[in-house]
Amino acid sequence: MCPHFLMELHVSLTAAIPNGRYVEHIPQLRAITTAEMTIADGHAVAPETPGLGIPWNRDAMDERRVA
Repeated sequence: MCPHFLMELHVSLTAAIPNGRYVEHIPQLRAITTAEMTIADGHAVAPETPGLGIPWNRDAMDERRVA
């Protein structure tokens, strides 16, 4: 299992299954989140907090909204 796109969400999924191989790291959400996925010794670290693992920056999202 090698999920694609939302790595902040998929790091928990990949950590929870026996056939999880890797999680890609494409920081495309930097502009609209308040934190990034944690990487330690080359490995993604699953968050310990509940939820999807994506701390959205609502103000940044509002600034990019198109009417």
